[in-house]
Amino acid sequence: MSWFILFIAGTLEAGWLVGLQKSESFTKPYYIIFAIFSMALSLVLFSVTLKEILITTAYIVWLAVGASSISIINHYFFEQPITIQQLFCFCLIFIGVLCLKISN
Repeated sequence: MSWFILFIAGTLEAGWLVGLQKSESFTKPYYIIFAIFSMALSLVLFSVTLKEILITTAYIVWLAVGASSISIINHYFFEQPITIQQLFCFCLIFIGVLCLKISN
């Protein structure tokens, strides 16, 4: 269950980055609130996973999921292109996360 929570925390990390981007330098309160809520929930969920997952492993997975999520969100919602090289690297990240899960 901790790995699922960690995945959600990483996805929420991408959520607060989108909120910051859409807030347009903190001029849109709705997006600011969304960013703060996503950031806080991401950190809370991340800290919950530390009871069962080593901090070094959890942090790497949290960052990997967040970085991959923000790229995918930007592609689908903000029409930013994803290259074949980026897709290949996302696959490598996914394989790395799976290997960390197996080794834990």
